[in-house]
Amino acid sequence: MRTIKQSLYLLALLLCFACTGCTKYDFVETGKAQSHLDKTMWEYFQTDDYNWSGLVLLIKRAGLEDLFQGKDTQYGPKFTFLGITNHSLRRYLYKTYGKKAELPEGTESTEGTESPEGSEAPVTPAPPAGVANAIKPSELSEEETMQLIERMDVETARKIILDCVIPHEALLLEDFPAGRKSASGEAIGTGGKLYTMASGKQLWLYTFRDAYATVPEVGANRLHIVSPETKVTRDIASHDIQTRTGVVHSLQYDFTAAEF
Repeated sequence: MRTIKQSLYLLALLLCFACTGCTKYDFVETGKAQSHLDKTMWEYFQTDDYNWSGLVLLIKRAGLEDLFQGKDTQYGPKFTFLGITNHSLRRYLYKTYGKKAELPEGTESTEGTESPEGSEAPVTPAPPAGVANAIKPSELSEEETMQLIERMDVETARKIILDCVIPHEALLLEDFPAGRKSASGEAIGTGGKLYTMASGKQLWLYTFRDAYATVPEVGANRLHIVSPETKVTRDIASHDIQTRTGVVHSLQYDFTAAEF
């Protein structure tokens, strides 16, 4: 009897170890980790203000509600979305519209002015009242975030979102091919797949298993995203949020919108 109890105790320890040993993700707690949600992606985003309230405003600004409701015919009734959390969006808003360096006395600010004719330099809109002195992206209030998004050019808003949409395919983590980053420093390594996003931009996505207990490629399976254009590499933190209109893979909080 004692031997049986010892065996059961050992089995319980092993099960606990197995359940906790492969959660090495920098996990984004979306609060909605069910395998299937009986909601559209649009409805799902509105159930989690902590992560997605800014995205909802951005989608409205871009006029892409139909896409996330499954009514869009151009990109398909189901698609894959690399989720842009509030942290990512606020960081972009602050970098784009936040407080600029103090100008010398007598120098006129060029914020909010158009580029000279023929110039390709991007226009930097002046920040709205009450936002110019924001110190950190995390300190932007919901009202300030909304004000900044409302000032964003519609095409910019659309591009930020469509850069993160894989059209016509609802891809789970297991559907992405395995790969390995380049050993020579090139943007694209071996394996994986080059996906054309809804914006036309191409991103290289690949999965790779981490090492665990010094054993290579037996740990957590991660999804990596690389932009061949900007050379930015980012990971997915929360996988396989399945809705009626597709799959959401939430980008890590260190991602800044428009980096791709």
